[in-house]
Parts: sequence; structure tokens; C-alpha cells
Amino acid sequence: MSDVPGSGVSERWIEWRRTVDLVKYDERWDAMAVRGDSIHGEADFVERLIGDRKVRLLDAGCGTGRLAIEMVKRGHHAVGIDLDPDMIELAATKAPHINWHVADLSEMSLGDKFDVIVMAGNIPLFCAPSSQAAIIKSLADHVDHGGYLISGFSLESRSDAYLRADYRRDASAAGLTEVVVYSTWDENPSGDTDDYTVMVHQKN
Repeated sequence: MSDVPGSGVSERWIEWRRTVDLVKYDERWDAMAVRGDSIHGEADFVERLIGDRKVRLLDAGCGTGRLAIEMVKRGHHAVGIDLDPDMIELAATKAPHINWHVADLSEMSLGDKFDVIVMAGNIPLFCAPSSQAAIIKSLADHVDHGGYLISGFSLESRSDAYLRADYRRDASAAGLTEVVVYSTWDENPSGDTDDYTVMVHQKN
């Protein structure tokens, strides 16, 4: 693992990584599952959207691989990509049968198209400043025609916050069409007081 956790991602990400032990981070999810808590809201969301068909999914900003691993367990094909090599190292240890990539979402070139790309985990907040538009354009380029880009992130009140309006602007510029917007992965309606958003766009 790298000497400076999170180096190469952003200063904000480095600060978050300083407070987190990745093994304990994963163990927290495992403990929640043992308690019977639902820990796969993103996977459930995707399957409600796509119905019964099996898809090729890209877990963009995959972290330690929770979504990609779960989607493969459900019979889908999934690929994971993250800029933090420590995250990818742990994901690959848990699921060596899945293709994992260390790459910048704003510059990636996987040579493949996906039916669904999911960007969860507050990627627009932790990425390098002002790189959100390039990330969305890059992801849109990897979505197959008729496919979906699904993004979930917190709506902050800080002065440099990246908000729904910003995402809508960047998604439209990337050639994506808005399908639906929620305030949670459980599909709660969106509103003016939301502190989280889940946005679904399609490539026509």
C-alpha cells in the first residue's frame, strides 16, 4: 500500500483516508450484514431499473469493491475502477476473479462499453477540484447506447459544493438525458431540502 494513503486523488481524499483503516471499514459492512441490515442498496436499485436482464456494469470509484462483487454474485458482469491503489488492492484480494483497474475516472480508457455505470460513494466530492465535468464526460463515453449512468452523492452546503444543478449541466454537456432523480437509493422522491441525491441519466 502507498506511503501516503490517498495520494494522487485529492487533498480532501487524503484527509479522509487519514481517518480510516480500510480493513475495519470493510469489517463494518460485514457486521451490518450479519445484523441483517441492507448493505446493497445500490445493487438493488440497479436491478429495479434494469428488470430481469443481466448487464455489463462498471463500478466507477469502486473503493473496496462492494458493489461490483455483489453484482457478480447476482449473475451480472462487473468491472471495478478506482484511482486509489490501496482500495483496488483490497478489492482484488477479496475478488480476484473480477477485473480491477487503477485509473483516473476523468482520463480512463477501458476499451469497452457498459450497460450500466454506477458512480456511488461521493466521487464528485472527493475527486480533484473542478474535474467533475471531465469525469462525467469520460463515464458517458463508456456507456453503451441505451445504457445508464447512475450517480449518488451528498448535497453539501459548503461554498465549493457540487450540487444537482452542476451535475445536470455536466451530464447534459456529455450527451446524457436525465431519466429520474431521487433523494436515496430506496427511491425516495427528491426535494429542495435533500442532503443526498441519486441521479439516473441515459445515453440515447
